[in-house]
Amino acid sequence: MQNNSTFVLSPPSPTNWRPDAFRLWPTLLVAVGALLAVFVPSIVYLGIALTLGAIRVAPGHPERIPPVHLIAAQIVAYVPLAIYLLIALPKIAHRSLHDLGIRVPTLAELGYGALGTIAMFVVVSTASLAIEAVTHFHDTEAAVALLKALNGAPEKIAFVVMAVVLAPLVEELAFRVFAFNAFESRTSVGIAAVLSGLVFGLVHAFGSPPSQLLTVAIPLALGGIVLALVYARTRCYWSNVVTHALFNSISVVAYFGFHAKI
Repeated sequence: MQNNSTFVLSPPSPTNWRPDAFRLWPTLLVAVGALLAVFVPSIVYLGIALTLGAIRVAPGHPERIPPVHLIAAQIVAYVPLAIYLLIALPKIAHRSLHDLGIRVPTLAELGYGALGTIAMFVVVSTASLAIEAVTHFHDTEAAVALLKALNGAPEKIAFVVMAVVLAPLVEELAFRVFAFNAFESRTSVGIAAVLSGLVFGLVHAFGSPPSQLLTVAIPLALGGIVLALVYARTRCYWSNVVTHALFNSISVVAYFGFHAKI
């Protein structure tokens, strides 16, 4: 008798990629296009804000860009990046978005994503505490530094929307559905998880001082590996969105609700 319960975790999609899936040069071109989709809209937005006087720069003494504009620049970048990846992924993977995991999830897949949050929190927190114990420094990624610089309800609401909604939705497309699958098509699940995790950690360490680059990147790279393993197990994009969103929510709630050190 067939079990149609939504509580049963569906088997992962096949990972026997076609020989023409994620070919090197098309994949590299898509990666370059993704970078342009991020940086060009952000730069254009900041340039317009500067021209209109929303961001003031004194000659020789540039002021720090106000947090609200940093948040807006990132939100502006997320939209074209998501559209770009949704169009490009089926073409270079030679699979439909449904087969890549962008489909209606089962309850089991959502539950697996929730469990992934626990694993990610334990791994990232343990690594951060270990590094802090060795270096005696509490380094934080640029997004956390931005969180601490927020003033007023509108900025805080915009940050929460970016961190808890937009970042998980778009970054899981970029780092798992794209990067992890691209690596896995040429290597193995384990190697792909490590490589995509390293990319995830390094990208999130962008903007940190050079002296803090590795100490910020390492815990997040380990968190990226957990996210990759969640995706490898479920082959469901939404499982990862749940893991990522809940993980980011922990930091937001801890900081705003309990004034915790993050």
